[in-house]
Amino acid sequence: MRIVTKAFLRYLPRRRGLGVLQLMGIACGVSAAVGMALSSQAALSSFSQAVEFLKGKATHSLERPAGPMEETLLADLMRDPAVSSFSPVIDRTLRLKTGETVRLLGIDPFLDRALRPELARVQWEPNQGGNEERLSFLLDEKSVLLDADLAFELKLRPGDRLATNRGDLRLVGTFPNPSSEPLILLDIAQAQRLFLLPGKLDRVDLVLADQSGFRSRWANGFRLQSGKQRQETLSDMLRAFRLNLQALSLLALFVGIFLVYNTAMFAVVSRRKDAGILRSLGASRREIVFAFLTEVLFLGALGGVVGGALGYFLSRFLTTLVAGTISNLYFFLRPVPPDWSGWVLLAGTLMGCGASLLGGFFPLAELVRVDPVQALQGRTVKRGQKKMVRKAALAGVGVLGVGLGLLAVSSAHVYYGFASSFALLIGASLLAGLTLVQLAPTLRRVFGRVAGLSGRVAAGNIRQNLGRTAVAVAAFMVALSMSIGLSSMIGSFRQSLIWWMGTQLQADLYIGKLYEMEVPEDFYEELKSLPGLGGVDPYRNVQVDYRETPIFVSAVDPSVLQKYTNFGWLKGGNENWDPVKKGAVIISESFHRRFGVNPGDRVTLNGSKGPAHLEVAAVFFDYTSEHGMVMMARSTFLDLYGDTTINSLGIFVDPDNPRRQELLEEVRRRAQARGLPVFSRSQLHGNILAVFDSTFAVTRSMQVMTIIVAFFGIAGALLTLFMERQKEFGIYRALGFSTPQVAGMTLLEGLGMGVVSFLLSLGVGTALAWVLIRVINLRSFNWTIFFYPEASPYLMAAAIAVLASIGAAVYPIWKVYRTYPQLQIREE
Repeated sequence: MRIVTKAFLRYLPRRRGLGVLQLMGIACGVSAAVGMALSSQAALSSFSQAVEFLKGKATHSLERPAGPMEETLLADLMRDPAVSSFSPVIDRTLRLKTGETVRLLGIDPFLDRALRPELARVQWEPNQGGNEERLSFLLDEKSVLLDADLAFELKLRPGDRLATNRGDLRLVGTFPNPSSEPLILLDIAQAQRLFLLPGKLDRVDLVLADQSGFRSRWANGFRLQSGKQRQETLSDMLRAFRLNLQALSLLALFVGIFLVYNTAMFAVVSRRKDAGILRSLGASRREIVFAFLTEVLFLGALGGVVGGALGYFLSRFLTTLVAGTISNLYFFLRPVPPDWSGWVLLAGTLMGCGASLLGGFFPLAELVRVDPVQALQGRTVKRGQKKMVRKAALAGVGVLGVGLGLLAVSSAHVYYGFASSFALLIGASLLAGLTLVQLAPTLRRVFGRVAGLSGRVAAGNIRQNLGRTAVAVAAFMVALSMSIGLSSMIGSFRQSLIWWMGTQLQADLYIGKLYEMEVPEDFYEELKSLPGLGGVDPYRNVQVDYRETPIFVSAVDPSVLQKYTNFGWLKGGNENWDPVKKGAVIISESFHRRFGVNPGDRVTLNGSKGPAHLEVAAVFFDYTSEHGMVMMARSTFLDLYGDTTINSLGIFVDPDNPRRQELLEEVRRRAQARGLPVFSRSQLHGNILAVFDSTFAVTRSMQVMTIIVAFFGIAGALLTLFMERQKEFGIYRALGFSTPQVAGMTLLEGLGMGVVSFLLSLGVGTALAWVLIRVINLRSFNWTIFFYPEASPYLMAAAIAVLASIGAAVYPIWKVYRTYPQLQIREE
């Protein structure tokens, strides 16, 4: 057995180029899966560290259901027997002049030391005495501590000035920040002045000795969360995002298994004659199987190691994209690349070996059945191909039926939606052979007109080698279908978003920026009294708990929106603004689907004075949050929460007002005089679309990886055909075919497989887009994406099919020119 295994493995150094192709085939599939897994794990680990640092040693946090709480409550907390220690916090975001948004915590530097021990390890500005004296130095006007990593990035040292959108801050020291979230610490009194919050707090971090007793005294009008609940709440926000990342990596590995099949089949073809010689010399089938498995596992392990290493480097790029997406949609994370570990290579090795065994099963079965005499003569067994194609097609129809069944129950869980998409791809892959058989006469006619006899021979070769070509077509079809499906989904989502902005975001100007800068209430009153303005909509958005899960509540002026906007309604219409003026609410589609609430039902929200029961008037389309939104009149919001904060203002001027431009310029001038950001309607729409496009950068990256993997699949299939038919090529050359004709035949074979893959992907990609839009997205995010058919995904897939097919044929064509026909037809 050892001699047979050595004979197999000795082949690899003699054909290093072909060994490298097999190696890269496995490595590409593994690297895509490892890279995505590492990047998502790194982002989620950074998120956990950020939450843990912000929590510190606090067991709970106390806050109002919405908006800031009164500072006078600290005296009551100090007397509460359940409170061991506490620390008041202002928790806001601040934009640096460099454009980066960072989190700012306003804390009491003396009370907070018990909760955040990092304050004991601050690197202070020189010549500032002992630790107590240094901490008191934070009481100075606009003195801040910066996390050490952020200070290093900004090239700042203690004593330097930090430029922000709220003025310059003086850096007096840096502190170690174990989380990846950029952070600024400021004395709480300074933070109150900086954010115009006199006598207000965002929350109080607590260490409780008696949770149940404290909750009974503070349940009414407050939200009490344990550290674990807070982390679970934020983790829930990322659940759908995480699930979609995992699905993308699995799809890439799925295409990689096809590639492993091709590389394993290539190994079988290149070893068939060696296997025949060994069998004729007395080697048993078991010894041949063991030798082949040894080679496959060796290549799988080596490819897994290379793929693991490539996946690690790929993850450094993907981590930036994933962290950027989380920052855009949920909360800011500084991208921290994953640490290198031996587990990366181990995981890659296991994936490579597993995929190699799975992909090598059928090639191994073919090798076991090889007849020694036929192998020595260089003949390929092609009998039974029609029967194999029929069996595969029947299995494909069965898998598609299972997929339809999964679609029928997809409302139960999004996993069924993902499973149905995999069933669609697997079922269509099994139909690839039958499609080749059906299209063979058409290919023969078309290629015959283009290249004459060599074209007809090329079409016949595709038809006669279904065991090779069908798998390559299936792999490439899956990659092209993914490209069409994902591109169609992204394009439809983008068009749906543009439609939504056209219905809701119709103000002429927007003042303020959500979560970064509040608009003073007196400025709102000032603009309301400005003659000529059609309307001013004060917008406030807060996160609250509903049925122990996070949702958003927004406050608006329903009279202004009824007059100047035309919301997209899932249930209801513009007339439903009238009950909103009287205290009713409207809910977003995601809230409606997530909680099963309909018009006429009542939602119970915990307000500052206790629970309030509000009637639902209508359901509107919304893409701002998949967690759900309840929208109400500002007057209702003030009664419920007592929060007068305004996040932004929407300014409306009648289109036929002769002073329209003059009024808009006056509003812009007044806002800028107060240091408030101003955006036109087109600027706001452009910013939203820019965020949208960056959000799908990860998806597009995985599309590229999948296409690269499939490209190797086509290349492997063409090389397999070339190896099988070297003698046949030599005979063609001996019969008078010129070298360019034989090379053209190889090119047409690649193009033929590419064309069939593209034709199959037209239907499969469209069906995949439908599943992604109408099932997976709807179940994951609870909002409707309208299907907008566009030509660009199909044109892009056609271009990829042609270019990849031509590129895959380059090496076999080069081999045609480099090999003499005498060597090809010579028998040893």
